[in-house]
Amino acid sequence: MNANEINLTTASLDTLLEYAYDSGNWSYRPYVSCGNVTCTKAMRGNLSDLVQKGLIVIHEEGTRESYITFTEAGAAVAKAHGCEDVEAC
Repeated sequence: MNANEINLTTASLDTLLEYAYDSGNWSYRPYVSCGNVTCTKAMRGNLSDLVQKGLIVIHEEGTRESYITFTEAGAAVAKAHGCEDVEAC
């Protein structure tokens, strides 16, 4: 699936891009809540949408904070919208 084939709401795209732009600060694995992005209740629904569409994966490390990795498709969407500092993991 390429970036042009994914149907995202504006809010989900904004959420993806916010984390993508921050990902370079966290070795391309931005934290969900304790990084530079403030995750609101509404954004959590957008994160679920991004997971369901195969754009990101959310990882939990025991009791530590959850972090995001981008799939190839997720990184492609971010790059198609001008975010060059994002990598698929």
